Amino acid sequence: MSYWRLVLVVLVAAGSGCFAAPATSVPSADQCDWTGSGGGGKGVRPVYLRCSRGSVSWRYPRGALRVVLSASESSGSRGFRGCVKASGPGRVYLEGKSSLRLIYAPGDGKHEALHRCFRSRGQLAALYVEADELSGGLQNKPKFRLHYDLELEPQRRHRLEEEEESECRPCSKEELAKAYCQSDLVARGTVSAVERRPELESAELLLRVTKTLRRVEENEENELDSVEPRLMKEVRIRVPTVCDARHGQGEFVIMAKKRLGDLSLTCAPRLEEWAEAVREMESAPCVLRS
Repeated sequence: MSYWRLVLVVLVAAGSGCFAAPATSVPSADQCDWTGSGGGGKGVRPVYLRCSRGSVSWRYPRGALRVVLSASESSGSRGFRGCVKASGPGRVYLEGKSSLRLIYAPGDGKHEALHRCFRSRGQLAALYVEADELSGGLQNKPKFRLHYDLELEPQRRHRLEEEEESECRPCSKEELAKAYCQSDLVARGTVSAVERRPELESAELLLRVTKTLRRVEENEENELDSVEPRLMKEVRIRVPTVCDARHGQGEFVIMAKKRLGDLSLTCAPRLEEWAEAVREMESAPCVLRS
């Protein structure tokens, strides 16, 4: 076991941050991204992030980081589901009650575009990032990168409701309205193909777009893009493998959220079903279009 692995195990067993070495500048707890370099010493550098999405960029990594991700204050007591994409010379572990679970390691045989997901303990999740100094990665890839995306757990009537069931079941009318208003992309179109991507633990729907109803650009402070929708002809939408997505006939209204740079399916009613829901909906969080 490497020295840093031993330090991380001791930290988990002893409690939160008891042995953390002081950093040159402690980041504020409301930032989304962290950028730093180097490290060293025998401590673990603390990093506190309080956003639904962001990144960690670590040049010439040495030693270890403890990255604490937290939900927004408005989330109440709800936990969250987090997903990360990582690349470069570093190993990522999720802190458990008494152990660390490996999420990412260079050369672990998994696709770098794979979403590596986990659940928070309460409103917090702590990731330990250990510099991989022995693999020669610093010479080839001197920067470690991690992108994260957090999504609040839905309010469920039954706490033991299966995640797979909630991800794959059809959306109710109320859920359709909420998904429409919160999605990064809502588009009408036909599914031209379904591609199985076992290396990504998902399938991809190839949607031929006939009309874009809503598009939010991530880098435009959630402002609607008035030009790009007219240029969009085809788009790829990720669906979890467990949902066993099939190629359906007819026109659909695809609602998707962008996670770690990829569009993930939220709801996919048939056009007729969506038009009926819009007519019958007495109120909605935003103006609905079909």
